Amino acid sequence: MTGEYYPDILQEACQLYQPVLVMFGQLLKTSESSVRLFIQISEVPSTWMRVQLLRVFRKYVSPEIPVEMLRRKKKTTDICNQFGSRFRSVQDVQAAYMTRPIPDEAMSALLWEYKSRGNKGYDLTERFFS
Repeated sequence: MTGEYYPDILQEACQLYQPVLVMFGQLLKTSESSVRLFIQISEVPSTWMRVQLLRVFRKYVSPEIPVEMLRRKKKTTDICNQFGSRFRSVQDVQAAYMTRPIPDEAMSALLWEYKSRGNKGYDLTERFFS
């Protein structure tokens, strides 16, 4: 099995993640603070969309928080209390977001890296036991 080549994945990655980046921009526009942005993302009902938005949030707002921690909806208040004061300001996030095109090839490529994370290990295990 071979991996996927860059930049061959960009078109598909941009198609897959453009709705995520658009939604992030919409939530960002309506947020008066980065804490409020995080809370709004935590309330997104679709698990897949919420996880993708949290990955974008982490890149723009708080790279020190592990995605696994962000994913715990019950920990939203704790995360805000513990890390909220160190979140990048929403104004800085809005300014940074506005400099990026939609679709954002760079962010889409970063998100694509998570898409099949762990699959190579499963494939290898399957081959070993076959």
